[in-house]
Amino acid sequence: MEENKELLKPKNDIVFQSLFTQKNENITKNFISAIMEEKITKIKINTQKELYREKPTDKLGILDLEAEINDKEKVDIEVQLIDRKNLVERMLFYFSKLYASTIDKGEDYIDAKKVVIIAIIDYDLDLTKQIKEMETVWNIIERKNKNLMLTDKLELHIIELRKAREEYKKNKANKKAQWMMFINNPNEVEVQEIMKENKEIEEAVVEIREMTQDEKLERLAFLRQKAIMDEKAIYAAGLDKGELRGKEVGRKEGRKEGIKETAKKMKEENLPLELIEKITELTKDEIEKL
Repeated sequence: MEENKELLKPKNDIVFQSLFTQKNENITKNFISAIMEEKITKIKINTQKELYREKPTDKLGILDLEAEINDKEKVDIEVQLIDRKNLVERMLFYFSKLYASTIDKGEDYIDAKKVVIIAIIDYDLDLTKQIKEMETVWNIIERKNKNLMLTDKLELHIIELRKAREEYKKNKANKKAQWMMFINNPNEVEVQEIMKENKEIEEAVVEIREMTQDEKLERLAFLRQKAIMDEKAIYAAGLDKGELRGKEVGRKEGRKEGIKETAKKMKEENLPLELIEKITELTKDEIEKL
Protein backbone atom coordinates (compact mmCIF):
# COMPACT_ATOMS: atom_id res chain seq x y z
CA MET A 1 0.00 0.00 0.00
CA GLU A 2 1.23 3.50 -0.76
CA GLU A 3 2.57 5.13 2.40
CA ASN A 4 0.70 8.40 1.92
CA LYS A 5 -2.45 6.99 0.35
CA GLU A 6 -5.54 8.65 1.78
CA LEU A 7 -7.70 6.35 3.87
CA LEU A 8 -11.33 5.77 2.96
CA LYS A 9 -13.71 7.90 5.02
CA PRO A 10 -16.30 6.01 7.09
CA LYS A 11 -18.89 8.78 6.65
CA ASN A 12 -19.21 7.55 3.06
CA ASP A 13 -22.09 5.10 3.53
CA ILE A 14 -20.46 2.47 1.32
CA VAL A 15 -17.40 2.49 3.59
CA PHE A 16 -19.57 2.72 6.71
CA GLN A 17 -21.60 -0.36 5.73
CA SER A 18 -18.43 -2.28 4.84
CA LEU A 19 -16.70 -1.45 8.12
CA PHE A 20 -19.46 -2.07 10.65
CA THR A 21 -20.33 -5.69 9.94
CA GLN A 22 -20.51 -9.08 11.63
CA LYS A 23 -16.99 -9.72 10.34
CA ASN A 24 -15.80 -6.72 12.37
CA GLU A 25 -18.02 -7.52 15.36
CA ASN A 26 -15.62 -6.15 17.97
CA ILE A 27 -15.21 -2.82 16.15
CA THR A 28 -18.96 -2.56 15.63
CA LYS A 29 -19.74 -3.40 19.25
CA ASN A 30 -17.23 -0.83 20.53
CA PHE A 31 -18.61 1.83 18.21
CA ILE A 32 -22.26 1.26 19.21
CA SER A 33 -21.28 1.05 22.88
CA ALA A 34 -19.62 4.48 22.68
CA ILE A 35 -22.59 6.00 20.84
CA MET A 36 -25.17 4.46 23.20
CA GLU A 37 -23.05 5.05 26.31
CA GLU A 38 -23.85 1.60 27.61
CA LYS A 39 -22.00 -1.68 28.01
CA ILE A 40 -22.86 -4.24 25.36
CA THR A 41 -22.59 -7.86 26.44
CA LYS A 42 -24.40 -9.33 23.43
CA ILE A 43 -24.86 -8.06 19.91
CA LYS A 44 -26.57 -9.40 16.80
CA ILE A 45 -25.74 -7.41 13.68
CA ASN A 46 -28.36 -7.45 10.94
CA THR A 47 -26.86 -8.49 7.61
CA GLN A 48 -30.10 -7.70 5.73
CA LYS A 49 -29.89 -4.03 4.77
CA GLU A 50 -33.36 -3.70 3.27
CA LEU A 51 -36.26 -2.82 5.56
CA TYR A 52 -39.10 -5.32 5.49
CA ARG A 53 -41.78 -4.56 2.89
CA GLU A 54 -45.25 -6.12 3.05
CA LYS A 55 -45.95 -5.21 -0.60
CA PRO A 56 -43.61 -4.54 -3.55
CA THR A 57 -45.09 -1.04 -3.76
CA ASP A 58 -44.10 -0.18 -0.17
CA LYS A 59 -41.28 2.34 0.17
CA LEU A 60 -37.86 0.73 0.46
CA GLY A 61 -35.40 1.80 3.14
CA ILE A 62 -31.73 0.82 3.11
CA LEU A 63 -30.16 0.54 6.56
CA ASP A 64 -26.54 1.56 7.21
CA LEU A 65 -26.09 -0.30 10.51
CA GLU A 66 -28.80 -2.11 12.47
CA ALA A 67 -28.20 -4.39 15.43
CA GLU A 68 -29.97 -5.91 18.40
CA ILE A 69 -28.09 -5.36 21.64
CA ASN A 70 -28.32 -7.13 24.97
CA ASP A 71 -31.49 -8.94 23.83
CA LYS A 72 -33.56 -5.89 24.72
CA GLU A 73 -33.32 -3.16 22.09
CA LYS A 74 -32.74 -2.51 18.40
CA VAL A 75 -30.38 0.22 17.27
CA ASP A 76 -30.19 1.69 13.77
CA ILE A 77 -27.34 4.09 12.96
CA GLU A 78 -27.61 6.10 9.73
CA VAL A 79 -25.12 8.49 8.13
CA GLN A 80 -26.63 11.43 6.23
CA LEU A 81 -24.35 13.72 4.22
CA ILE A 82 -27.01 15.72 2.36
CA ASP A 83 -29.72 17.90 3.85
CA ARG A 84 -32.79 16.69 1.96
CA LYS A 85 -35.10 18.46 4.44
CA ASN A 86 -36.70 15.17 5.47
CA LEU A 87 -34.42 13.89 8.25
CA VAL A 88 -37.11 13.64 10.93
CA GLU A 89 -39.60 11.94 8.63
CA ARG A 90 -36.91 9.50 7.48
CA MET A 91 -36.04 8.63 11.09
CA LEU A 92 -39.70 8.06 11.95
CA PHE A 93 -40.09 5.83 8.88
CA TYR A 94 -37.14 3.68 9.95
CA PHE A 95 -38.43 3.57 13.51
CA SER A 96 -41.92 2.45 12.47
CA LYS A 97 -40.58 -0.39 10.32
CA LEU A 98 -38.10 -1.62 12.91
CA TYR A 99 -40.52 -1.31 15.82
CA ALA A 100 -43.14 -3.37 13.99
CA SER A 101 -40.50 -6.02 13.21
CA THR A 102 -39.82 -6.61 16.93
CA ILE A 103 -43.27 -8.18 17.45
CA ASP A 104 -43.96 -11.64 16.04
CA LYS A 105 -47.45 -12.83 15.14
CA GLY A 106 -49.35 -13.82 18.28
CA GLU A 107 -47.20 -11.77 20.64
CA ASP A 108 -48.57 -8.99 22.82
CA TYR A 109 -47.78 -5.37 21.94
CA ILE A 110 -46.02 -5.05 25.29
CA ASP A 111 -43.39 -7.50 24.02
CA ALA A 112 -42.11 -5.00 21.45
CA LYS A 113 -38.47 -4.04 21.97
CA LYS A 114 -37.15 -0.53 22.37
CA VAL A 115 -35.92 0.96 19.07
CA VAL A 116 -33.21 3.63 18.94
CA ILE A 117 -32.60 5.50 15.68
CA ILE A 118 -29.33 7.44 15.49
CA ALA A 119 -28.62 9.85 12.63
CA ILE A 120 -25.05 11.07 12.15
CA ILE A 121 -25.29 14.12 9.90
CA ASP A 122 -22.65 16.13 8.03
CA TYR A 123 -24.58 19.39 7.75
CA ASP A 124 -26.08 22.01 10.04
CA LEU A 125 -29.66 21.25 11.00
CA ASP A 126 -32.04 24.20 11.30
CA LEU A 127 -33.93 22.42 14.08
CA THR A 128 -30.89 22.33 16.38
CA LYS A 129 -28.97 25.42 15.27
CA GLN A 130 -29.39 27.06 18.70
CA ILE A 131 -27.98 24.01 20.50
CA LYS A 132 -24.21 23.83 21.01
CA GLU A 133 -24.00 20.17 22.01
CA MET A 134 -23.12 17.70 19.27
CA GLU A 135 -26.01 15.38 20.14
CA THR A 136 -29.71 15.81 20.81
CA VAL A 137 -31.95 12.98 22.07
CA TRP A 138 -35.70 12.95 21.43
CA ASN A 139 -38.57 11.10 23.12
CA ILE A 140 -42.35 11.56 23.36
CA ILE A 141 -43.20 13.75 26.36
CA GLU A 142 -46.40 15.28 27.71
CA ARG A 143 -46.91 18.82 26.42
CA LYS A 144 -47.47 20.57 29.77
CA ASN A 145 -45.59 18.16 32.00
CA LYS A 146 -42.19 17.97 30.35
CA ASN A 147 -40.86 15.44 32.86
CA LEU A 148 -43.59 12.92 31.94
CA MET A 149 -42.51 10.58 29.13
CA LEU A 150 -45.09 8.47 27.31
CA THR A 151 -42.70 5.59 26.57
CA ASP A 152 -39.01 4.80 26.46
CA LYS A 153 -39.46 2.49 23.46
CA LEU A 154 -38.99 5.32 20.97
CA GLU A 155 -35.69 7.20 21.04
CA LEU A 156 -34.20 9.36 18.30
CA HIS A 157 -30.63 10.70 18.38
CA ILE A 158 -29.16 13.32 16.06
CA ILE A 159 -25.37 13.75 16.08
CA GLU A 160 -23.83 16.60 14.08
CA LEU A 161 -20.27 16.02 12.87
CA ARG A 162 -19.31 19.71 12.83
CA LYS A 163 -20.37 20.12 16.46
CA ALA A 164 -18.58 16.88 17.36
CA ARG A 165 -15.30 18.50 16.37
CA GLU A 166 -16.04 21.41 18.71
CA GLU A 167 -16.97 18.93 21.44
CA TYR A 168 -13.69 17.08 20.97
CA LYS A 169 -11.70 20.33 21.24
CA LYS A 170 -13.37 21.01 24.59
CA ASN A 171 -13.05 17.47 25.93
CA LYS A 172 -10.55 15.22 24.16
CA ALA A 173 -11.45 12.32 26.47
CA ASN A 174 -15.02 12.21 25.14
CA LYS A 175 -15.23 8.76 23.49
CA LYS A 176 -18.30 9.59 21.46
CA ALA A 177 -16.59 12.69 20.04
CA GLN A 178 -13.48 10.61 19.33
CA TRP A 179 -15.50 8.15 17.26
CA MET A 180 -17.14 11.01 15.38
CA MET A 181 -13.71 12.40 14.52
CA PHE A 182 -12.82 8.97 13.11
CA ILE A 183 -16.12 8.68 11.21
CA ASN A 184 -15.60 12.12 9.67
CA ASN A 185 -12.01 11.62 8.51
CA PRO A 186 -9.46 9.06 9.80
CA ASN A 187 -6.70 10.92 7.91
CA GLU A 188 -6.73 13.88 10.30
CA VAL A 189 -3.86 14.45 12.73
CA GLU A 190 -6.32 14.46 15.63
CA VAL A 191 -7.34 10.87 14.85
CA GLN A 192 -3.70 9.80 14.95
CA GLU A 193 -3.52 11.33 18.43
CA ILE A 194 -6.76 9.63 19.47
CA MET A 195 -5.36 6.24 18.40
CA LYS A 196 -2.59 6.54 21.00
CA GLU A 197 -5.16 6.60 23.82
CA ASN A 198 -8.13 4.75 22.32
CA LYS A 199 -7.19 1.21 21.26
CA GLU A 200 -10.73 0.57 20.00
CA ILE A 201 -10.40 3.35 17.42
CA GLU A 202 -6.88 2.17 16.61
CA GLU A 203 -8.39 -1.20 15.68
CA ALA A 204 -10.94 0.56 13.45
CA VAL A 205 -8.22 2.60 11.70
CA VAL A 206 -6.18 -0.56 11.06
CA GLU A 207 -9.26 -2.11 9.43
CA ILE A 208 -9.84 1.01 7.31
CA ARG A 209 -6.23 0.77 6.12
CA GLU A 210 -6.90 -2.78 4.98
CA MET A 211 -10.13 -1.73 3.27
CA THR A 212 -8.35 1.08 1.44
CA GLN A 213 -6.21 -1.53 -0.31
CA ASP A 214 -9.34 -3.05 -1.85
CA GLU A 215 -9.43 -1.44 -5.30
CA LYS A 216 -13.03 -2.45 -5.96
CA LEU A 217 -14.26 -0.96 -2.69
CA GLU A 218 -12.19 2.17 -3.29
CA ARG A 219 -13.76 2.57 -6.74
CA LEU A 220 -17.22 1.98 -5.33
CA ALA A 221 -16.65 4.57 -2.58
CA PHE A 222 -15.43 7.04 -5.23
CA LEU A 223 -18.57 6.56 -7.31
CA ARG A 224 -20.75 7.00 -4.24
CA GLN A 225 -18.87 10.17 -3.28
CA LYS A 226 -19.32 11.51 -6.79
CA ALA A 227 -23.07 10.85 -6.57
CA ILE A 228 -23.17 12.72 -3.26
CA MET A 229 -21.26 15.68 -4.69
CA ASP A 230 -23.52 15.79 -7.75
CA GLU A 231 -26.60 15.79 -5.56
CA LYS A 232 -25.16 18.51 -3.32
CA ALA A 233 -24.49 20.63 -6.40
CA ILE A 234 -28.10 20.21 -7.50
CA TYR A 235 -29.34 21.28 -4.07
CA ALA A 236 -26.96 24.24 -3.97
CA ALA A 237 -28.17 25.44 -7.37
CA GLY A 238 -31.88 25.58 -6.46
CA LEU A 239 -34.18 26.49 -3.73
CA ASP A 240 -34.51 29.18 -1.23
CA LYS A 241 -37.62 29.15 0.90
CA GLY A 242 -40.65 30.43 -0.94
CA GLU A 243 -39.56 29.32 -4.40
CA LEU A 244 -42.17 27.69 -6.56
CA ARG A 245 -43.13 24.05 -6.16
CA GLY A 246 -42.29 23.52 -9.82
CA LYS A 247 -38.62 24.20 -9.08
CA GLU A 248 -38.75 21.66 -6.25
CA VAL A 249 -40.01 19.06 -8.70
CA GLY A 250 -37.29 20.07 -11.14
CA ARG A 251 -34.61 19.66 -8.50
CA LYS A 252 -35.85 16.18 -7.63
CA GLU A 253 -35.84 15.22 -11.30
CA GLY A 254 -32.30 16.56 -11.65
CA ARG A 255 -31.19 14.56 -8.63
CA LYS A 256 -32.75 11.42 -10.07
CA GLU A 257 -30.95 11.92 -13.39
CA GLY A 258 -27.63 12.34 -11.54
CA ILE A 259 -28.24 9.12 -9.61
CA LYS A 260 -29.10 7.30 -12.84
CA GLU A 261 -25.84 8.46 -14.39
CA THR A 262 -23.93 7.09 -11.41
CA ALA A 263 -25.85 3.80 -11.62
CA LYS A 264 -24.96 3.57 -15.31
CA LYS A 265 -21.27 3.91 -14.52
CA MET A 266 -21.60 1.24 -11.83
CA LYS A 267 -23.13 -1.10 -14.42
CA GLU A 268 -20.17 -0.41 -16.68
CA GLU A 269 -17.95 -1.50 -13.77
CA ASN A 270 -19.91 -4.79 -13.74
CA LEU A 271 -21.09 -4.32 -10.15
CA PRO A 272 -23.90 -6.63 -9.00
CA LEU A 273 -27.41 -5.34 -9.69
CA GLU A 274 -28.43 -5.78 -6.04
CA LEU A 275 -25.47 -3.68 -4.90
CA ILE A 276 -26.30 -0.87 -7.34
CA GLU A 277 -29.89 -0.96 -6.09
CA LYS A 278 -28.77 -0.52 -2.49
CA ILE A 279 -26.37 2.31 -3.26
CA THR A 280 -28.62 4.36 -5.54
CA GLU A 281 -32.05 3.36 -4.17
CA LEU A 282 -33.22 2.92 -7.75
CA THR A 283 -35.45 -0.06 -8.55
CA LYS A 284 -34.13 -3.07 -10.45
CA ASP A 285 -36.31 -2.14 -13.41
CA GLU A 286 -34.88 1.39 -13.51
CA ILE A 287 -31.33 0.05 -13.39
CA GLU A 288 -31.91 -2.60 -16.03
CA LYS A 289 -33.27 0.04 -18.44
CA LEU A 290 -30.13 2.17 -18.24
